[in-house]
Amino acid sequence: MFSTYRRRILYIAGYSRSGSTILDMVLNRHPDVASTGELTFLHDDAENQSLLCSCGQPYHACDIYGDWVCDRPREEASVLRGIEHRRGLGRLIEMRIPKADQTQYRTYAQSLFGHLHVCHGANLLVDSSKSAKYAAGRPLALSRIAGLDVRVLHLTRDPRAVLNSYIRTGSNWVLEGRRKPRPLDNWRPVLGWTLANRIAQRVGQQIGPGRYMHLRFEDFLADPKAALHRIGTFAELNTNEIARDILDGKPFVAGHNVGGNRTRLEPQKIALDSPVTTRLPAGYALGFYAVGRRTAMRLGYG
Repeated sequence: MFSTYRRRILYIAGYSRSGSTILDMVLNRHPDVASTGELTFLHDDAENQSLLCSCGQPYHACDIYGDWVCDRPREEASVLRGIEHRRGLGRLIEMRIPKADQTQYRTYAQSLFGHLHVCHGANLLVDSSKSAKYAAGRPLALSRIAGLDVRVLHLTRDPRAVLNSYIRTGSNWVLEGRRKPRPLDNWRPVLGWTLANRIAQRVGQQIGPGRYMHLRFEDFLADPKAALHRIGTFAELNTNEIARDILDGKPFVAGHNVGGNRTRLEPQKIALDSPVTTRLPAGYALGFYAVGRRTAMRLGYG
């Protein structure tokens, strides 16, 4: 078992457009850390030759993922999705997963993360698959079924900023050709932000003492040194050098990332301007007030 070697997974939970790709790229600078992006979608993306690893190669040709994805059982992806999907979260919490599926999931997770630890030579892997419907139970499954050392970093961003981002640009999956536009695409995040962050909190309660941490992306931008110190304490890392690189305006690059925001394709400097709280269009504001206001308040967004 690779937990014997103190190998760890820092799982970034929460909703998309919340800064996970940027944080992933920042942590990737640490010599003992490797970022992987939205690793839950590796099987799906590897089947689509138009989707590329952030190294610029199709997954079957990638130096990191190529050998691994070429050797996977055909039914593995469906077992993975059945266990991690939001609709199965109750079964996962109560561990009512068929033994055969547990065995296959354990084999998948230990094989993939063991392979990545060896390839990267890193003791900490960052999986930013988050908490939307396809990956809602992933950190809990990696911990309880696969027996891995998982720490859940629940990253949030002001819902007004998240919703305005979707209103301006639309779905990342549509923009990257993963799927076609659907009716009410720009309204889905009203419910999606709320559900994903409630699930992240629920999983945090289940994952175990000392293995859940909440961080607001706004606090990271306001004081990256303090935020990274919190993450370092939580994940057993010395983050001082990374913090200096942010303050010095140095660019950060992605590792071999699966999915994620398109910013992963270019080096990024971290803009430390204080975020401005933006107003939502009236209809969206009313919809979110009805659906997500309590969750937002619990997470520190007034």
